[in-house]
Amino acid sequence: MIRPMPFKKVCKKCGYSKVIVPKSDVMSFNGEIFSCPKCKEPLQRKNANALEIAFGTILNAFKR
Repeated sequence: MIRPMPFKKVCKKCGYSKVIVPKSDVMSFNGEIFSCPKCKEPLQRKNANALEIAFGTILNAFKR
């Protein structure tokens, strides 16, 4: 199994962002967010940098 790279969802209007670290290569839209929870604008998908990936991975470990 090849795990997809983590990515970040960003709102250009209000600056909201969330790093998403996929647990597997299976496509699932259960946890996917498409619009900003603050202002309801569509979110853009961007590549996460190394620090964001590390922080997102640590947060996911504590969610279990």
